[in-house]
Amino acid sequence: MSDMNDTPNLAASYCPGCEPTRDPLQEILSVHWCDEHRPEFDGHDDDRAIFGTSLLSTVGEAEAETNRPWCELVHRARRPRRPPRSSRSSPGHG
Repeated sequence: MSDMNDTPNLAASYCPGCEPTRDPLQEILSVHWCDEHRPEFDGHDDDRAIFGTSLLSTVGEAEAETNRPWCELVHRARRPRRPPRSSRSSPGHG
């Protein structure tokens, strides 16, 4: 067992809808919405959002057609470098 005690929670729970006059700058408050004032999680733009519905589509995954040029650029094969051409002819030739 640890010798250190857990730090007690010093924040007071409050619902901003029930207690709008409480000031979070003046006291330590922890927001706990009541059922009546709980914000809605569905916005008016949610119906316009487009999400993939196929099994191959996942959130955060790049689309193949968009990603293909970048993939080819990053994973291209490196061409071997040619040795630099010298202005002098090689020894023994001329």
